[in-house]
Amino acid sequence: MKKEEKPFILIGAAFVIFLLYLLTLQENKMKSLKSNIEYTNAIILDFSSGPRGRHYLDYVFSVNGTNYQGSGKHYPNIDTLSKGNSIVIVYDKTNPGNNKPERDFE
Repeated sequence: MKKEEKPFILIGAAFVIFLLYLLTLQENKMKSLKSNIEYTNAIILDFSSGPRGRHYLDYVFSVNGTNYQGSGKHYPNIDTLSKGNSIVIVYDKTNPGNNKPERDFE
Protein backbone atom coordinates (compact mmCIF):
# COMPACT_ATOMS: atom_id res chain seq x y z
CA MET A 1 0.00 0.00 0.00
CA LYS A 2 1.39 3.34 -1.00
CA LYS A 3 1.66 6.17 1.46
CA GLU A 4 -0.61 8.37 -0.72
CA GLU A 5 -3.44 5.80 -0.58
CA LYS A 6 -3.78 5.67 3.22
CA PRO A 7 -5.74 8.94 3.66
CA PHE A 8 -8.26 7.88 1.00
CA ILE A 9 -8.73 4.48 2.61
CA LEU A 10 -9.23 6.06 6.03
CA ILE A 11 -11.72 8.57 4.67
CA GLY A 12 -13.58 5.77 2.85
CA ALA A 13 -13.69 3.61 5.98
CA ALA A 14 -14.96 6.53 8.08
CA PHE A 15 -17.65 7.20 5.48
CA VAL A 16 -18.79 3.55 5.48
CA ILE A 17 -18.91 3.50 9.29
CA PHE A 18 -20.95 6.71 9.29
CA LEU A 19 -23.43 5.28 6.76
CA LEU A 20 -23.83 2.10 8.82
CA TYR A 21 -24.48 4.25 11.90
CA LEU A 22 -27.19 6.21 10.08
CA LEU A 23 -28.81 3.02 8.79
CA THR A 24 -28.83 1.56 12.30
CA LEU A 25 -30.47 4.70 13.69
CA GLN A 26 -33.16 4.60 11.00
CA GLU A 27 -33.81 0.89 11.61
CA ASN A 28 -34.14 1.44 15.37
CA LYS A 29 -36.51 4.35 14.77
CA MET A 30 -38.72 2.17 12.54
CA LYS A 31 -38.68 -0.74 15.04
CA SER A 32 -39.77 1.60 17.81
CA LEU A 33 -42.56 3.04 15.65
CA LYS A 34 -43.83 -0.45 14.78
CA SER A 35 -43.82 -1.65 18.40
CA ASN A 36 -45.30 1.53 19.93
CA ILE A 37 -47.72 2.55 17.18
CA GLU A 38 -50.58 4.96 17.80
CA TYR A 39 -52.94 6.61 15.31
CA THR A 40 -54.29 10.15 15.28
CA ASN A 41 -55.43 12.86 12.90
CA ALA A 42 -53.19 15.65 11.68
CA ILE A 43 -53.94 18.90 9.89
CA ILE A 44 -52.09 19.68 6.65
CA LEU A 45 -50.20 22.96 6.95
CA ASP A 46 -48.41 23.24 3.62
CA PHE A 47 -47.11 21.51 0.52
CA SER A 48 -43.52 21.68 -0.67
CA SER A 49 -41.17 20.33 -3.31
CA GLY A 50 -37.91 18.59 -2.66
CA PRO A 51 -34.99 17.18 -4.56
CA ARG A 52 -35.61 15.35 -7.83
CA GLY A 53 -39.10 16.80 -8.18
CA ARG A 54 -40.55 15.02 -5.16
CA HIS A 55 -43.53 16.55 -3.39
CA TYR A 56 -44.15 16.67 0.34
CA LEU A 57 -46.90 17.69 2.73
CA ASP A 58 -46.26 19.21 6.15
CA TYR A 59 -48.69 18.58 8.98
CA VAL A 60 -49.24 19.25 12.67
CA PHE A 61 -50.88 17.08 15.32
CA SER A 62 -51.33 17.11 19.07
CA VAL A 63 -50.55 14.46 21.68
CA ASN A 64 -51.43 15.17 25.33
CA GLY A 65 -51.64 18.90 24.63
CA THR A 66 -48.24 19.12 22.91
CA ASN A 67 -48.07 19.96 19.20
CA TYR A 68 -45.77 17.99 16.90
CA GLN A 69 -44.95 18.49 13.25
CA GLY A 70 -44.19 16.00 10.55
CA SER A 71 -44.01 15.58 6.82
CA GLY A 72 -44.78 12.90 4.30
CA LYS A 73 -45.03 12.23 0.62
CA HIS A 74 -47.57 14.12 -1.43
CA TYR A 75 -48.90 12.67 -4.67
CA PRO A 76 -50.28 15.70 -6.54
CA ASN A 77 -51.44 13.65 -9.54
CA ILE A 78 -53.79 11.50 -7.45
CA ASP A 79 -54.28 13.42 -4.18
CA THR A 80 -57.23 15.71 -3.64
CA LEU A 81 -55.75 17.10 -0.43
CA SER A 82 -55.46 20.79 0.35
CA LYS A 83 -54.24 22.92 3.24
CA GLY A 84 -56.41 22.46 6.31
CA ASN A 85 -57.47 18.90 5.42
CA SER A 86 -57.13 16.17 7.98
CA ILE A 87 -55.06 13.02 7.41
CA VAL A 88 -54.42 9.95 9.56
CA ILE A 89 -50.87 9.60 10.82
CA VAL A 90 -49.02 7.02 12.89
CA TYR A 91 -46.67 8.02 15.67
CA ASP A 92 -44.47 6.37 18.28
CA LYS A 93 -46.25 6.72 21.64
CA THR A 94 -42.84 6.86 23.40
CA ASN A 95 -41.59 9.56 21.00
CA PRO A 96 -44.34 11.37 19.05
CA GLY A 97 -41.65 13.19 17.05
CA ASN A 98 -41.23 9.87 15.26
CA ASN A 99 -44.26 9.95 12.96
CA LYS A 100 -45.42 9.59 9.37
CA PRO A 101 -48.66 9.55 7.40
CA GLU A 102 -50.45 6.23 7.67
CA ARG A 103 -50.30 5.68 3.91
CA ASP A 104 -46.47 6.01 3.98
CA PHE A 105 -46.20 3.49 6.80
CA GLU A 106 -45.33 -0.04 5.66
